[in-house]
Amino acid sequence: MEKIFNKKNTFFLVSFIILLKIFLSATTSLHPDEAYYWLWSKRLAFGYYDHPPMVAWFIKITTLLSNSELAVRFFSIIVTVMLSILVWKFAKKLFHEDETVASASVIVLNTLPLTLVGSIIITPDTPAFLFFAFAVYYQWSLIESSKTKYWYITGFFLGLSFLSKYTAILFVLSLAVYMLLDGKLKWLKNKHFYFMFVISFIIFLPVIIWNSHNEWISFTFQFNHGLSGNKLHLNYLFEYLGSQCLIVGPFVFVSGIVASIYYLKSKNISYHHKHRFLFSFSFPIIAIFIVTALKSYPGANWPAFAYFAFSIMVAQYLLSSKSKLRRKVLLVGLAFNFVVSIFLGLHIKYALFPIYRFSKKAAIADATNWFTGWQELGNNILHRDVKYAVTNSHQWGAVIAYYTKGKIGVVVDNDRQNQFAYWSLPKDLEISKTAIVKIDNHLDEDFNSIENAEVINVKRNGGPIRQYAVIETNGYKVKGKKNQKK
Repeated sequence: MEKIFNKKNTFFLVSFIILLKIFLSATTSLHPDEAYYWLWSKRLAFGYYDHPPMVAWFIKITTLLSNSELAVRFFSIIVTVMLSILVWKFAKKLFHEDETVASASVIVLNTLPLTLVGSIIITPDTPAFLFFAFAVYYQWSLIESSKTKYWYITGFFLGLSFLSKYTAILFVLSLAVYMLLDGKLKWLKNKHFYFMFVISFIIFLPVIIWNSHNEWISFTFQFNHGLSGNKLHLNYLFEYLGSQCLIVGPFVFVSGIVASIYYLKSKNISYHHKHRFLFSFSFPIIAIFIVTALKSYPGANWPAFAYFAFSIMVAQYLLSSKSKLRRKVLLVGLAFNFVVSIFLGLHIKYALFPIYRFSKKAAIADATNWFTGWQELGNNILHRDVKYAVTNSHQWGAVIAYYTKGKIGVVVDNDRQNQFAYWSLPKDLEISKTAIVKIDNHLDEDFNSIENAEVINVKRNGGPIRQYAVIETNGYKVKGKKNQKK
C-alpha cells in the first residue's frame, strides 16, 4: 500500500483537488446562503440572528480587494490546505510517524463529498471545522506530552470554534466521553482543565454580549431549530443516516461505524488509548444527532467536524490489518468518493446530468440549481431605474444584493425572523422607485398572471427550474409583522 499512500501521491492529489476547488469557486454563482454571509461581512458585528460571526469575519478578510465569487469563498481553499497539513501531522503523531496511515487519512478526508464538493461554498462550518480540528489536535498534544501550555492552546481554538458555530459545544461531549473511556476523570481535579474553558468563554464572550442586547435571539433560534417538534419521527432518523452516507460516502461511513464499534469493544490491541481518543471525537458527535433526528430533521452537515478524527480512524482501521478485504474496501471507497465528488462538482458548473429528460420534479428539486440563475436576476434589476428591491426571503434578498453589486438597496418583507430584521429600513422606501421581486424556486405558481410583472424563466438543461417576477412600483410600505427596524 506504500506505493499508493505516500507523500508524493498525497501532494499531487490534494493539489488537484485544490485547483478544482479554485476553478469551481471562481466560475459558479454564489449559493444564496453564501450571499447572505457575504452581506453579513458588509455589516460586521459580534453576532447574527442565525450564527456566530466568524464566517462573516473570514469573508471580510478575503473580500478587502475584491467581491468576486472566488474572493468570497477563498478561505475555504485555505482551510483545505490547513486541514490537509493538520491531518498529516496528527496521523503521524498518533501512529509512530507512519506515512502510509498519514497519507491515507489525508486522502480519505479530502475525497469525502462533504469536503471535496461541499466545502467549495463558505458557511459557518468552514471555520468551525478548522478550529475544532485544531482543538482536537492540541488536546491530544496535551495527552501525549502533559505540558500545561496545551490546556490553554486547546481553550483558545475551542473558543474560536465557538465563535464559528454553536454546535462546537459538542467538543465538551467528546471530551467527557474520552475522559470516561480512558480513565481521565482525574482532570476534574486539575485547575488548568477549568482554565481551558475560561479561555474559550472569554473568546466567546462577544457573542454572549451581542445576544444579551438582542433578546438572546440567536441562542433561542438555534435551540428551537435543533430540537423543534413534539412527535417522534423515525423517518427523520433514516434520512439522517442516509444523508451521512451521501456526504461521507457509503464505504467510508460504514467502515467508520464498524471501526468505532470494534475499537470500543476490543481490549487487547495496539494504540488502544489512541483509538479511544479518535472514537470519542467522532462517533459521539455523529450519534448525538440521532437523538435530534427523533424529533426534527438535522442538517446533513451538522456533525461535519466529527469527520476530522473519523477520517484518521477509518484509514488506520482499514490499513492496520493484513486483511485484503479491508484494503479493498479502502481503495473502492476512496475511488467511489473521488469519482462521485468530481462528477457532482462538474455537474454544479456544467449540468452534466440531464435530469430533466427523466423527471421534471427531480430536475427542479436538484440542489445544484441553487448555483444557477442569480446573475441574470441581478442584471435585470440593475438595468431598471429603481433604488430598492423588495423580496420575501433573506436568501433572495442576499443574492439580489450581491448580484446588483451593492448598488440596489434590499428590503426583506415577511413574517419570518432573520438578520434583515436587525438592519434599519431605508427612510425613503415609501417614496422611492422600487422593484418587488417574487421568486418561485419550485415552480408551483404561474407568475405570468401577475399584473405589470416582467416574468423571467431560468432554464437548465432545456427545462425551467425557477421563475422570477419583477414588478416596478413608486414606493413600498412594509407589511410583514417581523420585519426590519425602522
